[in-house]
Amino acid sequence: MSKPYVVDGNAKVTAQYFVDNFRSPMVKKDIPRLYPKNPQDVMVHFDSAKSHVAILTKNWMEANHPNYIPHYHWMANSPDLAPVDYAINRILKTILGERKATTIAGLRKVLQGVCADFDLGIIRRPLSSWGSCVQKMLDKKGDHVELD
Repeated sequence: MSKPYVVDGNAKVTAQYFVDNFRSPMVKKDIPRLYPKNPQDVMVHFDSAKSHVAILTKNWMEANHPNYIPHYHWMANSPDLAPVDYAINRILKTILGERKATTIAGLRKVLQGVCADFDLGIIRRPLSSWGSCVQKMLDKKGDHVELD
């Protein structure tokens, strides 16, 4: 699993901050480590956060990992089609809910431990079903879909 990326304190997440602290290490370190045979084939998804849709982020992605879904191709009526939203975050919340962190530092430590020990098979199953989820949305002509 990717290492957990956490915004530092009161940092403002500008496009530059996002690229330097999240996107660059994910593309240059995490993806090649997780998919060593074909890191260039990994499709990256963005939501519509300002730092994700900024021209700086788009230009960086085009230069460093052009295999991504830009925000203008994302299904606005079905944001829950993102595997991170409909599967992975729910699983992580369940696991994290079983551990009681009382400080930000404690939460980071718990999150790092969970991510280090996480079974990638749990993530790969929803990722492999993503195409059929998108097809459901296309069949409904872009309308909202409920996922099983």
